[in-house]
Amino acid sequence: MIRMYSRRLLLPFVGVVQIAETDQARALSMDGAYWSIQYRLPVNPNQQTRSKQVDPGSTYTRIVGYNHAAVATVKEGRLENHPVHPALDADEVRAAGNRLFEAVTAARLPFEAADRHEYWLLDPRDETPLALLYTCVGEQERELTPPRAEWHPMPASELKVEPPEPPQSFYVPPVNYRLEKMVEERAGTKPRAAWFERTDADEGDFPPCLIREDWQDDNQQALCDRYIRRLAPRLLMLQGLSRSARERLENAAREHVFEIERFHALYPEVVDQRLMKAARVEARMRRANEAQPQ
Repeated sequence: MIRMYSRRLLLPFVGVVQIAETDQARALSMDGAYWSIQYRLPVNPNQQTRSKQVDPGSTYTRIVGYNHAAVATVKEGRLENHPVHPALDADEVRAAGNRLFEAVTAARLPFEAADRHEYWLLDPRDETPLALLYTCVGEQERELTPPRAEWHPMPASELKVEPPEPPQSFYVPPVNYRLEKMVEERAGTKPRAAWFERTDADEGDFPPCLIREDWQDDNQQALCDRYIRRLAPRLLMLQGLSRSARERLENAAREHVFEIERFHALYPEVVDQRLMKAARVEARMRRANEAQPQ
């Protein structure tokens, strides 16, 4: 049986990963187009390896749980097999990869979110959620050692956020870093975090964009707003957003057409179809223009 579900990828939040898995193998995708198919390694693969040499082309990815070796990829609807780790049975690996390939290419995206257990950094003033740190799918995963009560944004090297102030003659830290320090200060000298189990209807005090957006200082508010606007193409992959929140994020994401083009297959719904379609058309046109010889 193949189980299909999605979960948020933290920390930091970089998007929503789609997962199709069996007991021994899984397929992962961040955009619904490119899939990494991985096979579960033995607990101690070195003991079961006939050769001490390990294929240098094998890559390893750890999300939660056991280590897996990458055995194939799916790109543009085609399955590409990789060399099989010597600790694994090649025939079993290929059969599992073919099953997952058939499943994900026929599946409807996005998959239903399964990570309903959420670990939130708390605001010490009222003990309400301040920033999302981690999520898990089941109780067994929740019992693992939780992460430290520290929130981290996407680094500026991966997500450049334009600052609210004009260029300065002296060094000014990136918006990402300044927002991280804001959250750290708001959490207090003894930060606390707590687990919550969410339902679709359970919104309450949980920030829809995974971080509180109510900052009393105007400069802090501007930094938070700019970070969320820049993250909008990825935040649109979240399930359970209200219509108003999704509409706000769609308008912000419109500034980043290539990211809309990449992630739109994983948007659970779209408020303004015309806006999103126009962004994707613009992305294709800009790419075609860039490809033309000068």
